[in-house]
This record gives sequence, structure tokens and C-alpha cells, in this order.
Amino acid sequence: MPLKDGDFVLIEYALRVKETGKLVDTTNEEEAKKEGIYDPRERYGPRLVIVGEGRLLPGLEKALKELEEGQEKTIEIPPEDAFGKRDPSKIKIMPRNTFIKNGIMPEPGKVVEINGQLAVIRSITGGRVVVDFNHPLAGRTIEAKLRVIKVLKTPDEKLLHLFLRRLPPTIKENDIKVIYNPEEKSAKILMDEKALSIQDLQVAKRIVVLEAAKYLKDEIKELEFTEHIKIKTEKEKKEKENTTKQHIQE
Repeated sequence: MPLKDGDFVLIEYALRVKETGKLVDTTNEEEAKKEGIYDPRERYGPRLVIVGEGRLLPGLEKALKELEEGQEKTIEIPPEDAFGKRDPSKIKIMPRNTFIKNGIMPEPGKVVEINGQLAVIRSITGGRVVVDFNHPLAGRTIEAKLRVIKVLKTPDEKLLHLFLRRLPPTIKENDIKVIYNPEEKSAKILMDEKALSIQDLQVAKRIVVLEAAKYLKDEIKELEFTEHIKIKTEKEKKEKENTTKQHIQE
């Protein structure tokens, strides 16, 4: 049965520019490293998508709705369903001094932020700078490989992945535990000692509360977060250090 709006799914994908074959986004860590687009701030591996949420390219989400768990598909996404068509009105000419006054040395190809918008400097002639506010991939056809890894069914699975996508990639799935009580429609999220090192943890919690209220309102009425810290003995600390050293040597 094809996916529908509101479904929680874990997907893998790779996006390439059709004309050049250049990889622009992927959920595969090794592929990202191999092609020079690896970002240590990114969480690689199967990615949570809530169908209809609008976090994917329109063309990619359209293709996703045609798939079932375990299926994969390769598609071409035209510019209008990818990063948009190029809009000539978004190309502006600005005085070079405007950049200098703001501490920016204009150079062709440089990405700059102007009034909260990202833009690419296309050329510099004398005191004039041609700035392109189109998305760098505007006008490009995208080739996408898409695979549905798993459809999440239970509230605890859904809540776990909602929380994980708001946390840094150093936090793994086994660092978080979700306990769900179907009778009370309550859930408790347990975090280990790694939670103490997470910046903006309270912000992440707040977002997850809002998302749970939006997407899981019929399944979860109460939500509790708990930092579950086990105080290790000196013996346990040494055992952990020895295990870490052994893994490094291997």
C-alpha cells in the first residue's frame, strides 16, 4: 500500500545534478566522504520523513508517496519540483563599497549573506558586483535515488526518531530510550549521560513537544524527559577505557 500524508518513514536517498553527476546531498556517510560533501554536523543513515511535512524537495516527496516499505526508485526531478527555475529578476547589481563597508571582500563564486538572504557573487566589474539570489541549484534537473527503509508504526518508534533528528549526530539511537504507556497515552524519554553535553537541549525538547502535539496527538497526551545517569565505579571507568583502547587498536 503506497504511503500517505502523516506516515512516519525512514528513507535513504542520493541527489545528483543530472548535467554533471555531482552529488549534492545523500544520507550515506561513506558516499558523502568519498565525494567531498561530508558534514560532521549531519546525521547520516536512514532519515526520518513525515510524509506531507514538506521537508523534502516537492518532486522527491511526490515519488515517495508512490512507494511502499522496502521499495526503491530512481527518478528525474525537473527544476520546478527541485530547487526552482532560475529567475532573472533575482540577479542584482550592487556597489562594491557596500561589501567592503561590511567587511566582505567580494570574489566571484563567493556565497554571501545580504539582508538575511544567501546569494552568490557572479562577477565583479570595476565598482559593480553582480549578485545572484537564486538558489545555486536553481534551473538544474536533479537525479534522485530513493529507498524506503522502514515505515514506523508504534508511538515509541515515532517519538524516538522525532527526538533524534533534533539532536547532534554524536547521539545514537541506543543512547535514547522511549517508554510508552498505551493505557495512559503517556511517554517517557530516557537519556544517558551524553545528554549532559548537548547544547540547546531544552530547545530540542520544546520542538519535539510541539511536533508530538501535531503528529501524535491521538497517541500521546503526556510526555516526560528524563536524564538517566548511571554513576560508574572506578572499575567500570577503567574497563570502558580499556575497551575503547582495544577498539582503536583494532
